[in-house]
Amino acid sequence: MKVAFVYIDPSYRIMGPFHVGIGSLIAYLRRRGYECQFFHVLGDVDEGEYVDFLRRNRPDVVAFSIVTNTFPHLAPLARLTKDHSKALTICGGIHPTLSPEEVISLKDIDVVCIGEGEDALLEFCDNLGAGKDITGIPNLWVKKDGKVHRNPLRPLVDDLDTLPFPDREVFPYEKSFDVGFMGRSVYMASRGCPYNCNYCCNHAVKQLYGGNGYIRLRSVENLMEEVEMVTRNFPQVDYNVFHDDLLPLNKKWFEYFTREYSKRIKLPFEMNCQPNLMSRDIAQMARSAGCSLIRFGVESGNEHMRRNVLDRQVSTRRITDAFSFCDEVGIKTLSYNMVGLPFETRAQILDTVKLNARVKPKVIHVSIFYPYHGTKLFEVCKKKGLLTDKHTDSYFEDTVLEQTSISAEEVRAFRRLFEFLARLYSRCYKLPPFIGKVAEKIVDIGILPITNRRILRAWEKTPWYKAKRADAGPCYTLVEGKVKVWGQD
Repeated sequence: MKVAFVYIDPSYRIMGPFHVGIGSLIAYLRRRGYECQFFHVLGDVDEGEYVDFLRRNRPDVVAFSIVTNTFPHLAPLARLTKDHSKALTICGGIHPTLSPEEVISLKDIDVVCIGEGEDALLEFCDNLGAGKDITGIPNLWVKKDGKVHRNPLRPLVDDLDTLPFPDREVFPYEKSFDVGFMGRSVYMASRGCPYNCNYCCNHAVKQLYGGNGYIRLRSVENLMEEVEMVTRNFPQVDYNVFHDDLLPLNKKWFEYFTREYSKRIKLPFEMNCQPNLMSRDIAQMARSAGCSLIRFGVESGNEHMRRNVLDRQVSTRRITDAFSFCDEVGIKTLSYNMVGLPFETRAQILDTVKLNARVKPKVIHVSIFYPYHGTKLFEVCKKKGLLTDKHTDSYFEDTVLEQTSISAEEVRAFRRLFEFLARLYSRCYKLPPFIGKVAEKIVDIGILPITNRRILRAWEKTPWYKAKRADAGPCYTLVEGKVKVWGQD
């Protein structure tokens, strides 16, 4: 049986990033003898190319992976699949997990996978190949004879070490954005997150499973074996990235990880961390193992927005301390920030700009808030009438909210000027206190044009603005003090 995986990724135009989840599914099926294929949809769908892929490979199953931003692209691809093949269509990913009714209602989608897909997809393929019933498989919603069979969830994969390493062959790793452009290798050491931020889907997925066994860590030995294998197979890789939300979640595990990494892997690495988890000990452990960059979610510099709107229970002091601990040991930092949050004002966005100016991250990453289905903030936006029918392929292009507190033009302007303003305020804070305060007020006044919608609308019509507008959001990395930027607008 042939299974074709289709990854819809319109934000990238030439090469797309490696998807650890799809890589894991491919590896899981290949271990059981299934033939897997892969098609990466980059930018606008090339119908001729996709139809040619279907005709050449003749898959029995076409498996789509989508997120909320890519959902509008699913229906046309599913229609093409049905028009030019006899394959059954199955769709998984975070959007089908949180909005299964919306996905299963599409005419050309036969099956929706909710939650983790390894065992569900394998059982689906086994039953299909043996001519057995496919309507009662846990995790799957199946359409048959005009009826939707909605099955319950199966338990989560308890021991992540039992899963094969994500496939990097069928998914052309060497030609991916990660290896081919950035020169990096990416990994996931865990699944699940203990936090319940209102803008994140984590709390909704955790609720589906009742929170039982949701957070799982691979063993350090298992992770090191994968890193060593990839390092051998891809000598062009310069550094490693661990995409886990919270790599040092378990301090004892992290201590063992850093000790083993420093002995066995001779490449720098990057990781994510929550400010509440960062300490001098963690920073020192990370640096001793060769960590070159730690990424922190600041999201908002306004304490009210963080605590009461985002439900991020982290103080401004903890954020500044986290960056300071990294500075002390010589680890560069990256800050994740959002603008255009529900009910956010211009003054509150400036709080975020100014917090970045004070902590001075090496790299500043700025996105525009997007209300994802299934999250608490989506429900708030829906209840308050903030949602529009606007769609964006990524969270860098525009706001999909309509608010009285801030206009769409202002949100776009703050997104584009955020880093410039942060660097400008940072210079003010280097001055003697009294002079610095005066300089800060001058900059505050200079930002007033950002609040003028007429000026912003005129600016957005200029050839300079249109030429500079990015097709995709910026992607950053840093190795040995050098920042690589892709997609900078």
